[in-house]
Amino acid sequence: MMSLSRPHVSGQELTSRAQHRSTSIGQVKAIGTKNRSLRGIAGGAALLSSAPSFASETFIKSRSKSSRGKTISTRVMEPVAVEPDVSVEVSEPYTGSSGEPMTKVTFSIERETEFGSHLNIIGAHPCLGAWDIADSVPMDWVEGVRWEVTVELPQLELIEYKYVVRYGWDPEGYSIWQGGPNYMLATNQSHEIAVRDKWVSEDWPSDHPAVTAASAAVAIYAQEHPKPPFRVPDKTSLIPKWAEDSVFYQIFPLGFFGAPSLNIGDEAPMVPRLALIAKHLDFLQELGVSAVYFSPLFESDTHGYDTADYFEIDRRLGDKALFRKVVKQCHARGIRVVLDGVFNHTGRRHFAFRDLQEKGPDKSEYANWYIVGARTEDYEGWCDVTYGEHGFSYDCWEGHAMLPRLNLAEPAVREHIFEVARYWLVEMGIDGWRLDVAHEISPDFWREFRAVCDAVAPDSLLVGEMIHGNYNAWVGNDRLHTGTNYQLSKAMWSSLNDHNFDELATALLREEKLYSGLTLLNFIGNHDVARIASTLQDPAHFTHVSALLMFLPGLPCLYYGDELGMEGRPGEGDDPHCGGDDAMRRPMLPPVADESWPAVAEERLAMTKRLVQIKKSNVAFQTGVMDMKKLSHTDEQFIFIREAKEQKAVVLLNSANHDVEPWPEVAIPTSVAPEGAVFKDIFNGPAAGGGGDLPASFTVTNGMLYLGPCPANSVKVLVYDVPKPVKKVLQTAAVQPKLVPPTQASIV
Repeated sequence: MMSLSRPHVSGQELTSRAQHRSTSIGQVKAIGTKNRSLRGIAGGAALLSSAPSFASETFIKSRSKSSRGKTISTRVMEPVAVEPDVSVEVSEPYTGSSGEPMTKVTFSIERETEFGSHLNIIGAHPCLGAWDIADSVPMDWVEGVRWEVTVELPQLELIEYKYVVRYGWDPEGYSIWQGGPNYMLATNQSHEIAVRDKWVSEDWPSDHPAVTAASAAVAIYAQEHPKPPFRVPDKTSLIPKWAEDSVFYQIFPLGFFGAPSLNIGDEAPMVPRLALIAKHLDFLQELGVSAVYFSPLFESDTHGYDTADYFEIDRRLGDKALFRKVVKQCHARGIRVVLDGVFNHTGRRHFAFRDLQEKGPDKSEYANWYIVGARTEDYEGWCDVTYGEHGFSYDCWEGHAMLPRLNLAEPAVREHIFEVARYWLVEMGIDGWRLDVAHEISPDFWREFRAVCDAVAPDSLLVGEMIHGNYNAWVGNDRLHTGTNYQLSKAMWSSLNDHNFDELATALLREEKLYSGLTLLNFIGNHDVARIASTLQDPAHFTHVSALLMFLPGLPCLYYGDELGMEGRPGEGDDPHCGGDDAMRRPMLPPVADESWPAVAEERLAMTKRLVQIKKSNVAFQTGVMDMKKLSHTDEQFIFIREAKEQKAVVLLNSANHDVEPWPEVAIPTSVAPEGAVFKDIFNGPAAGGGGDLPASFTVTNGMLYLGPCPANSVKVLVYDVPKPVKKVLQTAAVQPKLVPPTQASIV
């Protein structure tokens, strides 16, 4: 792992849990008598600061109702005690994923950090890591120096906690613990609590009364209010069974089929370009594609993301009858179909916005469908009204006036979107949705959307476009199934360009910590980013980045034409309606080789087919887990292990332009494979469709697996199939025939 020099900081710097325990937890000392227990804390929300001079500011948002029916909103700076005779009428308790009443607590703190560092919150409760820094909760950077995270904590609990700055994601890496005494939080029956803390740098002696007070208070409260051990809930987000071993293939249809970038309107003729997909189905099936994800197909004005009608196919591509036929053709070959749903915004030609433009916000029944203002400075979009003197401003996506943002808080808008979801799942038979800019839409909206889709198509898949933020907010068993893994995508190719596999290892450590329960959609190219052929500095690394795409945990998604070496970067296009992005959305090459294919096309296609076949035929690369403790890497070599019950796999990448000898070797614990286990190389050699004279098998010796020789720019994929247990056959004693004496008649 990359080492970081230890910067000079003022205040308390603790790098071991033992040091922290002696300073922050301290010894529990009696505070008065037992009768001075923290009576009433559970009845009202309170934050108890051990040091008044460093008290936290807590804003408690309670959805509970008092007996007068008013919402409680309290700012607490000092300990609060609620008299036991105060009656509080509470709403139905929020039950979290643990199955018991929980409160969503949002912690916020300001602290300057250096590049590569991040803030975590840690505490005594298992939900906060039980003082184990490896299990502490990462916070999200919000803006400036402010960090924030929302954690579900049990109701009626007294919890002590602290903040820590971590450098990188290595559990043994350098960290800076906050000074001063621990904070304490008392949760009540509120659904939500917001806490704003202040960073403390000063070093406090371990025997200071304020330092020992927090632990003492928690101990007394636990003694007075005993509870069974808390079980941290499993946060695994399940995906439909069919998706577990699927290989996705993204098609940007307007580009793939060579449609014009401008839709001239309602009078334009329908052109059945979608029918051309039939010529590519053999190609897709031979490639090993399991699911096609179509970028926007709905009626739009330009690039497809400015939707005019959610219930019609874009006339530049075909109509619903043709699309229904395409779905049936794909299903007949075992290929699923996923559509792109753009539900954050529409185009200006959408019926609701057209009505708003014609009548104005004061007369249109769709005024609440969008977010509008009266002044030009209110929002970035401006629209003149057809039948009126005054126009209106409106919110639009990233300042693009052609993309007015929908008001998803409006029930009529939500129902419109839900009806769209139902229609294409039921009437057209699609298998799921890819949801545009899902991270910009409230997770609560996606909860409703998920319920709608599950009700009509329980096996459907929901993929959210995730770029920023903590994906756990949007992905879960009651929200989206998965999200686009932008945060890993960059590391897969830039670690090769920079000859720095530490970047990839760090990204995977971060992913293991943040998203261990999620199965994310991995990619190395799409319609918004440079094609991988244009990104890689060394063409020989195409095999390496493709192997990472197929063999790392997650759902791999190919972008059309990447398997043939198509090129293109943002800004290189010349179409004014696409902002230069048409360079990554050019027409697909013919499915059969001809002079239009790049020189590398046939080699890359064969390589991609081989990698896809390995992915789909080996369970270790479908459901196998990856333990980062077993990862091994240098700047130009990378080894990781995938483990399923039935099979173990080892993947080696050498991105150097020279042979490596005697490295590499990797430790194989007995939990992975026993001594003497034989791993077979299923990527190289004649039997694997490769070539050369590399060894075909490797044996675990003294707990190690030596993987050499390792040629320049090579990839090895080794698998060990766990022997099936031999069923014991119960041996039964032979039954001796019973001798019957002969009858008189039988005697001759």
